[in-house]
Amino acid sequence: MRLAPTAPSRQFIERSITIRAALRIKQWGRRRIRRRALLSLIACAAAHPAIATKPVIYDTGYEIFHKIVLPSIYWIDNERLLFEGIKTSDRIAAVASRDRERIRRLTKIYLWEKKTASIRTYAEGSSLCVAKGVVHYTVGVNKATGQRTERVGPMGRETERDSREPAGKYAGEMVHGHLICKLIRRNALVPSPQHDRDVVILKDEIRYVDLGPNIGADLALRRSSPKNLILYQGSTQEPVRLSFTWDESFSPFDVAYSDYLGAYLLRPRAPRGSPIGSRQLWPKNEPLIVYMLWPDGRWDTAHIPYSPTEYLTNPRPVRAGWIFGGGNFYKAAGLYLFDRTSVIKLDAGLVKEIAVSPDGCTVAVAIQNIHLRMGTPTLLRIIELCGGIQ
Repeated sequence: MRLAPTAPSRQFIERSITIRAALRIKQWGRRRIRRRALLSLIACAAAHPAIATKPVIYDTGYEIFHKIVLPSIYWIDNERLLFEGIKTSDRIAAVASRDRERIRRLTKIYLWEKKTASIRTYAEGSSLCVAKGVVHYTVGVNKATGQRTERVGPMGRETERDSREPAGKYAGEMVHGHLICKLIRRNALVPSPQHDRDVVILKDEIRYVDLGPNIGADLALRRSSPKNLILYQGSTQEPVRLSFTWDESFSPFDVAYSDYLGAYLLRPRAPRGSPIGSRQLWPKNEPLIVYMLWPDGRWDTAHIPYSPTEYLTNPRPVRAGWIFGGGNFYKAAGLYLFDRTSVIKLDAGLVKEIAVSPDGCTVAVAIQNIHLRMGTPTLLRIIELCGGIQ
């Protein structure tokens, strides 16, 4: 005997409706999550563009006269680059004729222009330095008196002046402001730094960063605490105690300025907490880092993967990420790009200098491609990064 179907109870209907509603809500939630994830990926891609293809490196046919303290390559704007160097073909001819004096004579200041990708002689001179749009270079030296004749001024409007390096006790009272192309007396800074402190004078010539006791200072002082770097802002503002510390081993001449970010770049040579007075290798399980410091005391940290470069020199921010020299000296030395996703090797060789245009798109690199061979020239190469951004 078949039983007649019975009508569903009210409780069963309500329960079914609740389950179906819950399923619809769950499906809607999943779609919303997927939509948010997609939008997030799109936003990330827009904020951090990736390199579509490996950028082309253009050899200029010129070599850099690399200086120990001051750079040799400077961007005037996004279209023009000044550098101190020599034409490769001229150097080869001079070496072949064993005419070293000719190499010195042919070392000049040149101008590269992006629009025509051409180079022309800008001036007969040496010791090039550019700061705040003002060009400085030496045109003559009186060896008997030590007096130098310089040309200083906005590009194309430099005027001559005579100067003399301080000697004797006055030499120790001076700070070499490599970011401002001049020497400044310590007692002109507020507060006046002691002679045993490493300091970096910022571009306004008022602010400076105390990097801690220099290598000639008493070891007990170098190991004292607190070890924080201090940003002094003149007599009108309070100093800022920064989070990074002098046991990270900062060199004054490693401090650079990025026109692209409007910030100063500080590269630690040792991880924080390293014993002062001994060499400390960077831990393999920690990323390489660069500090960015703005004039008002704000700061940030960029993290670059330890592998495959292991080392970090001349790190510079670009629109595509960070470009820098790195790699094991004997095996993997080269020019690298971290595009915020992975590290790409752009060129093999020992990187001496990197200069980035203010818009973060074009890079000038001084590199020794065969750096293990004695007498290897330092070539000037140009890289256009923004053309390869998708």
